[in-house]
Amino acid sequence: MTAAQAQSASATPQAAISDEASEIVVTARGRSEALQTVPISVSSFNEKTIKDAGIERPADFIGLTPNISIAESQQPGVSFITVRGISQVRNGESPVAVVVDGVLQTVSNQFNSELFDLQQIEVLKGPQGALYGRNAIGGAIVITTREPSNEFFGSGTIGAGNGGQHKAQAGISGPLVEDKLFGSISGSFKSREGYLKNIFLNKKVDFLRDTAVRSRLIYAASDNLKFDYRISYNRTYSGALYFTRNNVVAATGAYQFYPSVQSTSSRPGSPDDYGPPLNSNVDGTALRKLFSTSLKIDLETPIGTLTSTSSYDWVNELTLADASPYTSAAQTTQTSGFSWHAKSTELRLTSDNDQPIRYIVGAYYLDLHRESNRANGVDTGPGIVLPGYNPAGTVNPSTSNTADDNHQTSYAVFGQLNYDITDQLELSGALRYDHDKRDSLNTGKVKDAGSLPNYNPVGTPGTFRKATFDSWQPKATLRYKIDNGTSIYASYSKGFRSGGFNQDGVRAVALRLNPNSLVTDDYKKEISTSYEAGWKAQFLNRAITINGAAFYTRFRNSQYFVFIPEASAQIITNIDKATMKGFELDFNVRPVAGWDVYGNAGYTDATIKKYGASPASEGRTMPYVPKFGYNLGTQYAFAIAENRTLTARVDMHHKGRQYWETLNTAGARSAFDLYDARLSFGAADGKWQLSAWTKNAFDKKYNSEFVAGGFAYPAEPRTFGIDLDVRF
Repeated sequence: MTAAQAQSASATPQAAISDEASEIVVTARGRSEALQTVPISVSSFNEKTIKDAGIERPADFIGLTPNISIAESQQPGVSFITVRGISQVRNGESPVAVVVDGVLQTVSNQFNSELFDLQQIEVLKGPQGALYGRNAIGGAIVITTREPSNEFFGSGTIGAGNGGQHKAQAGISGPLVEDKLFGSISGSFKSREGYLKNIFLNKKVDFLRDTAVRSRLIYAASDNLKFDYRISYNRTYSGALYFTRNNVVAATGAYQFYPSVQSTSSRPGSPDDYGPPLNSNVDGTALRKLFSTSLKIDLETPIGTLTSTSSYDWVNELTLADASPYTSAAQTTQTSGFSWHAKSTELRLTSDNDQPIRYIVGAYYLDLHRESNRANGVDTGPGIVLPGYNPAGTVNPSTSNTADDNHQTSYAVFGQLNYDITDQLELSGALRYDHDKRDSLNTGKVKDAGSLPNYNPVGTPGTFRKATFDSWQPKATLRYKIDNGTSIYASYSKGFRSGGFNQDGVRAVALRLNPNSLVTDDYKKEISTSYEAGWKAQFLNRAITINGAAFYTRFRNSQYFVFIPEASAQIITNIDKATMKGFELDFNVRPVAGWDVYGNAGYTDATIKKYGASPASEGRTMPYVPKFGYNLGTQYAFAIAENRTLTARVDMHHKGRQYWETLNTAGARSAFDLYDARLSFGAADGKWQLSAWTKNAFDKKYNSEFVAGGFAYPAEPRTFGIDLDVRF
């Protein structure tokens, strides 16, 4: 909730100097409601807060939200969100539903993209599946872009920073036919040379070239009928898979795969060990393309608003890189290619707000096809070829190949009912039924006379598998509104994340390595049962806001990622039982006009209760879950001359101690602090603003991700730059 709670949705600096903060309105329950009375733990970032905080990508707003974290790793489409102990796993579904302008994202690899031309971001915590559906077991993220209207609006941003960073963004919107047809188009370009150097190749490995364009048309056919059409395209070319192996030989203190490099870490080989220098002989690259289009139709009827939403998404990812142990001494490569095609449609009926009984009912359908192709190979010198099987004698002959075609059809029906028992007491109930039907075909290449002698196909090409996963997701909430800014609530809910298929044949590989392995060729659906109680309070004409919540969640078959380097096998398995309990608290205080002091804290105790595949893990801390974290910040805006405003902002982020594997034997990444700062000078009417900024100001070195086996992925070092924003 951070500073957004105490700031107006206005985009002008004048709002930051006003004596009174405006009421924040959110759409967390599918209709417009005041943030302070909606009975859900919600962090809201309005247009002004997004600008003031320099929010440009999901990690920026997640870093300001209690009990939610993100690990960025491997390539642009890969990020691992953890919400209240519920984590995303490699190749698995997200634990949060992401909704953009009322349209649900269908592929988790769409999420980690540049953000621009935004109006509001809402982060909902706790199971939200009853209303938001698939993948909302941990919560939902609701993103609203600027909606074109009769009012003409234009904006532009240019910026530069260290690491050879450059960016440019622009957008324009307004009426095409007054009162009838409105349109907008916006675009973003960002590039950088990078910050992390490969000493063998003598070049930066984390380069980036990102281009995005988005357009929207709204047609008001009548007072009761509106059409909203969106189309977007995003292309990201970047460095990828610059892991290191930081295993240390105890006798020498040197890294196992870099015998000439001595570890200088206080805990050699641990997640705190930033590892040896990057020195692979292959320049890892990734190319991601995103295309999305949707049509939303709203029809006002006597019984409510009937909304039809249809979308098509295409996501394509290609990655070429060095393979484990990621050193120039080993001539190994890895390639992967993924392609998703998804069609979805939803129909829902939403009653009017101004009645004591309010309802939402609807149905949802998804058809999703995914193709994947991975291969490990031998680096013969000339380079890497595209993913797939390559015979002996070629540039990049394969030592292993896994490929499959996956198809998923899902449907759901849902409903929500809110009943005002009195003017102050509301009872809400919601229910959803989800049904997923999945199948998978192994399309890998069989071993033949043209293969390398050590070529190892995983599984049996031609194997076909199918399975069905379904679940009911109920939710009940009781809220008591003390006044317009203060309320208390309690809720019960169940969450669901569908099961699926691992690569065909991974069980056989696991059994060869460990006869007692419980790895399977598929994984089970995940079910959560959650209880939450919370309060929201405002005092002194909204000058002080203090909100909090406590939660307890039980899990069955929590999904967890396992990597088998010997077969390049990326596996999802299930932790039989786990519990998560904790709390979160946030506050915003405005001592004087223009000065905000804000912060939040989140605590999660996530414990493995039963894990048949690894009984020794029972009683240990769940991986990817920071136990305690907090954010503190202050922002002061003041006039320094007629029509000129100066705004200074400082944020401190405390990242809590975090384990990365179930046994906890590798140790935790120790807690640390990151500092961001921003200084802006501009016109009081918001027409222009010049900002200097820095993130990770003290250049803290840490690993963004650590995978069991010593795979360390370095995080971004200090970044800084200057931006110029104009509006007209």
